[in-house]
Amino acid sequence: MALFGRRKTNRLSDEELLDLEDRDEVVVRPEPAEGEPGVDRDWVRDEDGPYDITEWRELDGRIDLGAMRIPSVKGMQMRLDIEQNSGRVIGTTLGFGASQAQIQVFAAPRTEGIWDELRAEIARGLVDSGGAAETVEGRMGKELRARMPGRAPDGRVAYQPARFLGIDGPRWFLRVVIGGPAATDDNQARGILAYVRRVVVDRGDEPRPPREVLTLTPPKGFAEAVAKEAEARREQQEQKRRAAAADAVRRAPSAAGSTDATSVAGVDIGAPQGSDGSVRHRAPEPSPTDAPKAPRNPDFT
Repeated sequence: MALFGRRKTNRLSDEELLDLEDRDEVVVRPEPAEGEPGVDRDWVRDEDGPYDITEWRELDGRIDLGAMRIPSVKGMQMRLDIEQNSGRVIGTTLGFGASQAQIQVFAAPRTEGIWDELRAEIARGLVDSGGAAETVEGRMGKELRARMPGRAPDGRVAYQPARFLGIDGPRWFLRVVIGGPAATDDNQARGILAYVRRVVVDRGDEPRPPREVLTLTPPKGFAEAVAKEAEARREQQEQKRRAAAADAVRRAPSAAGSTDATSVAGVDIGAPQGSDGSVRHRAPEPSPTDAPKAPRNPDFT
């Protein structure tokens, strides 16, 4: 990998340095070196991201999810992942064309990361369930390339590729699961990795056990937008139902068009007439009986 010299640090004036002495938890974010992390040079978490809230306090157009701030990208689809039992928001799944990325943030110990341990556990679980997993050196450190077993629509076992990324931060751990074409294509994954590097984590100061998933907060207006979308879907389904019902009415035979005055009066228009023009009614069809029927000659119809 080509390296571009030493990384620089933002220089502060004497007045700014004196002001920092009275402020706690102030971190001066260093300027990253030139080139793309993991391609032109090594990726460095605290310089290239994803960032801790103390390293990047500005919102800068990001979507505020409480414990996590994620970039807003044109064309991106966002879904909040809800824990079934508690109703908590425990992650977000983002759509980038045909590929997806699920992002979750967990509490972690202060002094050491947990990705090495978790990566081994995830790989073991995949293999035990009939899948496969391999650790490779990726653009943001070690990642897990996996084949996850599932069921196809016809009931057969099908395997979906997935790429697991783990980023150890200060007292937090970010897990990213990439699916779709980007799970196997490094060029398609490139944009998603650049997106992940712009994520900012706000773990909070509360003591939490390691590996506890951090609850996310829906962004302002999200609930209203979801309700409007659901109402629009219901209205669309109602319109389709009405259209189907109207089409069924049009296709059904009409009583007015298939019945005339003579049939309503009980007169058969095809009934034989007498010499005086009077109508002679047909004899009623005999009722079916259990009497044996004569055998039928197959040579005649």
